[in-house]
Amino acid sequence: MDGLPPELLVLLPLAVAAGIDLYLTLLFLGAAPTSPWWTLPLPGALGDLDSPGVLIMVGAFYLLEFSAERFAPAALVWNAFHAVIRPLAGALLALLLLDGEPLVLALSGAVVAGAVASFAHAVRSGGAIVRWLGSAASPHVLLVSLVEDAMVLGLVALALDAPLEALAASVSLLALAAIAGPSHARTFGFAVRLAIARVSQTLTQRRWLGPEELPAWVRRALEGDVLAPGGALRGSPAGVHRLPGAPRFATGWVVVRGGSPLFVYRRGRTPTSVDLGPLVAEGVLESAFFRRVDLRTRAGAPACVFFGVNGPSEASLKAEFLFA
Repeated sequence: MDGLPPELLVLLPLAVAAGIDLYLTLLFLGAAPTSPWWTLPLPGALGDLDSPGVLIMVGAFYLLEFSAERFAPAALVWNAFHAVIRPLAGALLALLLLDGEPLVLALSGAVVAGAVASFAHAVRSGGAIVRWLGSAASPHVLLVSLVEDAMVLGLVALALDAPLEALAASVSLLALAAIAGPSHARTFGFAVRLAIARVSQTLTQRRWLGPEELPAWVRRALEGDVLAPGGALRGSPAGVHRLPGAPRFATGWVVVRGGSPLFVYRRGRTPTSVDLGPLVAEGVLESAFFRRVDLRTRAGAPACVFFGVNGPSEASLKAEFLFA
């Protein structure tokens, strides 16, 4: 670390905290200089955040975010908008932190902080959407918010008081997030598509799509399926959660081809399919944003398949899935 500014130790913890809860991070940093616990000036130009006007604005946005995330549709819109705001804010936070450092170092730090904040936001938002979509019991949204706030406060406090420990904590959090990161990112993208389907629902008919409307990669995946050519092939975009043989959350197509339905998705660049026939359907949940088919394996493990509201109707789904 010889020759490198000590502010770099704080860069990663602040980027992670901003990705999880941007406004609480800014509020903490702005209020810290006025508290008796941190008598030293904040690193870089972070002390500029203590302006009363900045604190009032940040506090108002924190309350707005807290209110929006009590309701799933509002949370989806808010988090989709902040998919752009978070990386920009992380980059600007890094520029304040590295104020006075060489331009190349400051710009490099801004790029890293923006990327880390974006990743933390995607994982955190995707996790919230998994809880919204899932059929299994999950912690109350207020409890989750309190845990996230405590995590952010602890991370920022460590960054100001013990930067090396804060760096170790942020690296550990990112390593844990990397495990769920891909599934959560897919969940977030799928939820955005659900919202678009909800908006366009009045312009489209609820139905399965015909073979000519299936993507080319889905048709290629079914070329060797003997049931597909003569089975009134049709399909619909879908997402699955906890489906055996697929990632924790995956997006693809549910295809009906004369026998039991298949879930077809891409693992990397390779089309892969999972037969839904061995699973027993327990019910169809109708929501303003999606239709969820609750499934269970023969061993009793739960799984879910999600369709947009402009996809197949509840009656059609019950006709195609094997219900207990």
